Amino acid sequence: MKEKHLKIFAGVFVFLLILFFVTKPRQRGVNVDELVQTLLIGFVQDDVRTIEVYKQTSGEPAQMVFRKDQDGHWRIMTHHGARAQKSRVDQLLNNLIEMTGNVRSSDSRHLETYGITDHQGVQLLLKGEGDKTLANLIVGKSSEDPNSGFVRFEGKDKVYAVDRNILSSLGVYGGLDTLSRFNHSSFVSLQAVDQKADTLEWIGMVVNRKEMVIKKVETEVVVDDSTGETRKDSEWVLMQGSREISLDQKAVEDFLRDVTQIRALKVADRIGGGLTDMEKSSQYGFDRPSHYLVYKRPEAPQENVLFGRVNEDESRMMLVQYEGLVYHVGKSVFERAFKWMDELPQKTR
Repeated sequence: MKEKHLKIFAGVFVFLLILFFVTKPRQRGVNVDELVQTLLIGFVQDDVRTIEVYKQTSGEPAQMVFRKDQDGHWRIMTHHGARAQKSRVDQLLNNLIEMTGNVRSSDSRHLETYGITDHQGVQLLLKGEGDKTLANLIVGKSSEDPNSGFVRFEGKDKVYAVDRNILSSLGVYGGLDTLSRFNHSSFVSLQAVDQKADTLEWIGMVVNRKEMVIKKVETEVVVDDSTGETRKDSEWVLMQGSREISLDQKAVEDFLRDVTQIRALKVADRIGGGLTDMEKSSQYGFDRPSHYLVYKRPEAPQENVLFGRVNEDESRMMLVQYEGLVYHVGKSVFERAFKWMDELPQKTR
């Protein structure tokens, strides 16, 4: 009898165990599309060598292309090859690489709603060494949240709601349907001359064939009068033939500030080595410049900055010859630099 009861209890236990596993709620599978994801993976910011931005329009496509040169500077190839502001390009790349989002739609019929069809959206390509495509995105219309937006991968239908406003990073504001060109000037660096004074050997200035050259020379400074201990230092001197004339170094600092850091009003053009470029040189007044600056580093070619025609607004045309870029420079900037032709020789010690 006891054995019979044990068999009954065992049977009931097995039945309940089976019932438990049969009726146990199954765990729901994870839907990746509902998760917040990092969209761009597999590369870092330093891997990017080219940024291409396009927008289809009723006329010529709008485009903006950035390329990193051999010195690591970003150039705007669609705007005379002008140097771009590093901070602006870094911000764009940071926003792209750190961008996260989740899928808002997977239906191609909804692309138009987000302004993200091939025709509506802004195409953005990131390329690495050898023109290898790292990412190819379509950026859609702005979101109601000013710090977010919509993107998708080219050739794919999934639309991601992301936590970065890529249009703002591109300098695009307003509706995409009215966008006909990109605002290159929002990216252009207007620091036309950016010479590091401590790396220069000498600097020359010419005004109407009158020349002035200052040169950096080594000097010995007494550290301890009692022992006669000295240390090597350097100072800038005015060259008159083979003579070296000592200058007030505070005045030299002011001079260096005015001639090694020149900020422009805008980028106007590029002058290369072709026949049409020779005409440009004459057009801007660089064929026979009356004012120019020369910078020389040890064991390096001299670098020239020429000043040409005076414009109606009294700005000057300026050619940074070693980059081939033509700028408009304000009257006050020009005068502040060339006043030193008369003033610096009077600042002797």
